[in-house]
Amino acid sequence: MPSFVHQMLLLPSALLALSVSHAIGAGHEARQSSATTVPAPISISPDENWDGIDGAWSSFTLRVGTPQQIVRTLVSFTAYQTWLVLPEGCDAAASQSSCAQSRGGVFNESASSTFDRIGIYDLWIERNLGYDGNAIYGNDTVGLGGIGENGPTLQDTIVGGFAVDDFYLGVFGVNPKPTNFSSFNEPSPSYMTLLKEQKYIPSISAAYTAGAQYRFTGVLASLTLGGYDASKFVANDVEFAFAADNERNTVVAIQSIVTPSQIESSPVGTELLPTPVYAFIDNTVPQIWLPLEACLAFEAEFGLVYDNATELYLVNSTLHQDLTTRNPNITFTLGQGLSGGSTVQIELPYAAFDLTAQSPYQDLANTTYYFPLRRAANDTQYTLGRTFLQEAYFSVNWDTARFNVSQCSWDQDAQQRLVALPSVSENESSSSGTPNQSSYSYSSSKLGAGAIAGIVVGAIAAIALLACLAFFLRRRKSRAAKAKAAEQEKLGDDEIDVTVTPPTVTPPRQEPTVFEKAELPGSSPLPPANRRDSDSRLLSSSHGSGVPGTPGTLGAPSTLGYFGRGGSASASPTTPSNGEGTHSSSQSGSGNGTHSILSPLSPSNASEADSKEHHIYEMPGDMPTIKEKDGKLLSEKEAIAHRERIYNGVDSAPTSALAVNEGVREPRRVSPEDVVQADTNAGGGELSSIMHRAFSFEENRKDDSPDSDELYE
Repeated sequence: MPSFVHQMLLLPSALLALSVSHAIGAGHEARQSSATTVPAPISISPDENWDGIDGAWSSFTLRVGTPQQIVRTLVSFTAYQTWLVLPEGCDAAASQSSCAQSRGGVFNESASSTFDRIGIYDLWIERNLGYDGNAIYGNDTVGLGGIGENGPTLQDTIVGGFAVDDFYLGVFGVNPKPTNFSSFNEPSPSYMTLLKEQKYIPSISAAYTAGAQYRFTGVLASLTLGGYDASKFVANDVEFAFAADNERNTVVAIQSIVTPSQIESSPVGTELLPTPVYAFIDNTVPQIWLPLEACLAFEAEFGLVYDNATELYLVNSTLHQDLTTRNPNITFTLGQGLSGGSTVQIELPYAAFDLTAQSPYQDLANTTYYFPLRRAANDTQYTLGRTFLQEAYFSVNWDTARFNVSQCSWDQDAQQRLVALPSVSENESSSSGTPNQSSYSYSSSKLGAGAIAGIVVGAIAAIALLACLAFFLRRRKSRAAKAKAAEQEKLGDDEIDVTVTPPTVTPPRQEPTVFEKAELPGSSPLPPANRRDSDSRLLSSSHGSGVPGTPGTLGAPSTLGYFGRGGSASASPTTPSNGEGTHSSSQSGSGNGTHSILSPLSPSNASEADSKEHHIYEMPGDMPTIKEKDGKLLSEKEAIAHRERIYNGVDSAPTSALAVNEGVREPRRVSPEDVVQADTNAGGGELSSIMHRAFSFEENRKDDSPDSDELYE
């Protein structure tokens, strides 16, 4: 019997283990089957044009509207909308057709039956660099690639049409931030977010290189959505975390910029960056913006001359020939911090800086060579633009808030190798979003719904068996006790074992433990006065209204605390939070770009004045300060009557009798019959004298005084 009981006790554990193993196995099968549904990255083929008035840039074709209108755009990792040139952008051109061609084609929103106009709003981005303008925004259909390329087509995406020259070509924004036109509670999703939600791409990530017209016969740009192309770069182990400012999050530290010395016997290169700085990688703009000290070092090393009228480094034919013959390399050393740590080096040949600018760029009259270096007014302008990305491969994973910068690989025979970057929702254990990942990870320590259900069923079965076993053992013990009592009853009282039962002591009644309900922390709302919400106001001119305000701080990145603590990943853009949007800062309730999680009503958020008792003050003018003619102050009752008359419109002045009883002098008056006209010739052209009889207090006079009926002026 004991062995039988022991086996019964082991049975629930065996059943529970069996159910758990079955559930875990089912979870693995579910994950393996779901792996086949993960979409592959999308490689967007560039067109074969080199567009731009600030250099020759490889562009990408979009199909917009119904019927489809074909336009060419540049890619922007900062923009989160699609911007297109309107026909009005060529109204001032001598040849509108030539202008439209040079601007990559124009988009006529009135000719699209699917364009749903929203209104006119600021373009907003790049204002720190002096770019400005506005656009007519609406929802329309946008497809990637030219006709017949089978690129994804999305409906109801945000499209802005502009006519200003600051952005000469259209812009295809791949940043996943939503757009808030009227309410932060109803944001319009970005194109990248829609691609992820509609399962076109595995994650909200993108990789890009600008292409290089000077390489071979011209190497076109490369754009991959949802992953990267492993054949385009030289892999490294350096990954960067997003910076705190969500408007300038892909920030790197430029630790040095070096070019080989012109002295052949000197192995030490020339340092072109006197002090390390933080810079924003932004392919929306063409040039490299550096501090003035660095620009002066470039001038001294390469003989550059700054043109104050255009604010460009124009290069004449003689200098161009000298620099082409010299062909210096310029190497950028990038790191997460201003010194130390892992670094990556990006080397640019002089050909990457050998650009051509033409009218109307910077009000140029003629086409000219120029060196794409710009003087930054402050550290909010330090930027690495498309010039830098001709030789660098840039990969960003917004799901994990990580990015990578690698040296481009120039292998004409390399075959395209697309690699998907993971999404946080599908691989929470992933901490890297860099191109170093060679495969998509599906490992997960969480149990699925089937696993949980199996464990629950096994636990219920184990509990039921334990209950049955306990009932069996209790019944058996009860039978044994009854048999023993019957046996003792047959014996005499002498042999009965009498046990004295101690008195039962009832323990004091305890009140049940009550746990106080925890107050859920509320998020602190963003201050509306500091929010740069350009999408919430209409513009009256092509250069915007100039109304300030954004939650994102455009202030200088400092050497300490500029990057998020520990490089923690931000929330996935697929589910944008309130307050996040056109200028969200994620918001930016504090200097590090984060919000307070305390309730706005909690004592921690209350100001000092809110925690004190409010004082009561008399309103000005409550107590009248007027006095009677003879200097007697008004009584309290007269003051109250004055207040009633001023504030409540109630005339509660005391009657004459009451005034006498209260010791208040009756008002002095002159009756109309006591006033006489001294001069009856009132029409003689001079003012007549008005005479009156003596006041009441003047009647009792001395004997030498005039008669009381005497008239006075």
